[in-house]
Order: sequence, then C-alpha cells, then structure tokens
Amino acid sequence: MELGRYFYILVLAVFVIAGRKFLDAWRDETTGAPVRRIIFGSLCLACFLFVAFFEVQL
Repeated sequence: MELGRYFYILVLAVFVIAGRKFLDAWRDETTGAPVRRIIFGSLCLACFLFVAFFEVQL
C-alpha cells in the first residue's frame, strides 16, 4: 500500500481514540475535565474534517 493510505488509516485510528477520550472526559466531573473535553473534542473534529474532505481515492 502507498504511504497515503497508511496515513489515512492512522487518522482514522486517532479519530476513534480521540472520540473515546472525549466521551470519557464528558462523563468526568473533575477540575481538569473541561480542558480534556476541548483537547479531545478538537482533535476528534479535526480528524473528522480531514477524513471528510481529503478522502483517499481507492
């Protein structure tokens, strides 16, 4: 496979992991939770936009 597909798979994996971490932070009520929500929510959104707009042609 070419390098672009590996990068695409990596972005999808980061999207899934960031989404899970965002949901964990969403349920958390500690003092650091809002910062983690912003970080992981932004990372998840960035990965989603990358996948949505720069889809690899098969």
